[in-house]
Order: sequence, then C-alpha cells, then structure tokens
Amino acid sequence: MPRVLVIDDDEMVLALVQRILSLEGFETLTTADGPQGLALFKERNPDIVLLDLALPGMNGLEVLRRIRHLDEKAKVIVVTGSGSDESAEVALRYGACDFVRKPVDYADFVRRIKAALPV
Repeated sequence: MPRVLVIDDDEMVLALVQRILSLEGFETLTTADGPQGLALFKERNPDIVLLDLALPGMNGLEVLRRIRHLDEKAKVIVVTGSGSDESAEVALRYGACDFVRKPVDYADFVRRIKAALPV
C-alpha cells in the first residue's frame, strides 16, 4: 500500500484528499503545517508527498527544499491554490516532480499521483 503524506493548511482539503486516497488504496498521513510535515517525512518515509505552498510555520518551498535535502529522490507534487506560472517554475526548480493547481480534478489528480510513484 503506497504511503502518501499530505501537507496542507486547509483541514477540509486534508479530509477530502485523505478520503479519496484511502478509497484508492493509499495509506494517507496528513498535517496542516510545514514543520510537522518534515517530522512526518523523516519518521514515516512516505512514497510521495502532496505539498501546499501556503503553510503556517514554514512555507511550502522551504519544506520542499528541506525534503530534497533529506532525500534527493523524494517524490513531491506541489498542490496549491495560489499557483502562478512563476511559482510552478520555482517549485519544479526546487525538485517537485509535478505541480497541480487547486481546485483539482480528482481523477486527474489520482492519475498524477500514481504516475509519480516508483514502479
């Protein structure tokens, strides 16, 4: 069962994504802030991280930078409502494997997650 870490400050988004991914057969870990997300990343070694950019405590780009420092092969998909072309470019330069703008199409979202997972 693939393990997904979702880091997003919107509790409704966390609950919805957790439900959708659980129905798809994923183990889902969730947190609403960057520092806790890093701690969960270190403790639970997820297969993929879904990361919002606007987070309390530490912004998503800093979380992404630190995750990549811990594991240069970590799979991180940035998922954000404040997504501009510039923020997408920056996230990809920081090592994100994909960038998704909210609101997401959940079928496409699940397809992207599955595509990013190691074979």
